[in-house]
Amino acid sequence: MRFSHVEAFRAVMMSGSTTTAAKVLHTSQPNVSRSIAQLEKLTGLRLFERLPGRLVPTGEGLAFFKEVQRSFNGLRYLEEAAARIRRFSGGSLSIAAVQILALGLVPRAIKKFVEDFPEASISVNIGHSSDVAQWVDDQTSDMGIVSQVSEAYGLQSEKLYEVDAVCVMPREHRLAKKKIITPDDLADEPFISPPQNEFGRSEIDELFAEAVVSRRVNLKTSYSLVTCALVAQQLGVAIVNPLAAFEYKASDVITRPFLPAIKHRGFLVFHPGRQDDRIIALFSAALSDIVKRDLDEILNPTVGG
Repeated sequence: MRFSHVEAFRAVMMSGSTTTAAKVLHTSQPNVSRSIAQLEKLTGLRLFERLPGRLVPTGEGLAFFKEVQRSFNGLRYLEEAAARIRRFSGGSLSIAAVQILALGLVPRAIKKFVEDFPEASISVNIGHSSDVAQWVDDQTSDMGIVSQVSEAYGLQSEKLYEVDAVCVMPREHRLAKKKIITPDDLADEPFISPPQNEFGRSEIDELFAEAVVSRRVNLKTSYSLVTCALVAQQLGVAIVNPLAAFEYKASDVITRPFLPAIKHRGFLVFHPGRQDDRIIALFSAALSDIVKRDLDEILNPTVGG
């Protein structure tokens, strides 16, 4: 069975005549009739009733046409896949990211990316930095976005950002008028804190211990976005990555610089040699643009913000 036989049969089924099918296929009507006759011989099926001036599909012909359509749909998918591969050197992208970035920054970057490349196929997974590194290492994900790079994996990394933490508070808070917040400002203040690390304290705890400043810590969470949500409910103040605060910029939450500085970093991680894949490189560039825009907006607010 040749593809030309099946193509002729499909053209007749869709056009209703061998004459029209021949025009569609840029061939002659006798060639179309001959292809259908050969297809019937090869398949052992009677595909058409030959009536004066026309062909009428038989039950076998209708059943066979359904199968032909499925096959042609598969071919169409392969053509689309080939186009994506030609354009993107792979056609799809799997991204893994830590929570603070996966729920805000990454979707904004995807929006920017698909505006230019709407046929791109993208999936997103969320996990801790160690999970993300593992997924990139075993190539479950094409690229990862983490807050710290682990030496346990042989991944290539690229710094996405390095920024100072900010103090986040309700808009009407008593400290909102201050330009810079220090530990002394937060003495006895209701404070939403990250949990202790393996050594018993978080970096924030260490900073306040060195400053000999006590806070009222009744709430703790590992997730900066949850922290900001709690601040929005006026349950306390916190010190967070400004990218987390960006998600709440339209709410009754504001940020102020905090000193001494606490650094937050983000890194792109790739399996060795993969960062130059075209689709990965294009998405990384879109992501970097969004990071710069977001940080500029949150760190250089308009008057009143």
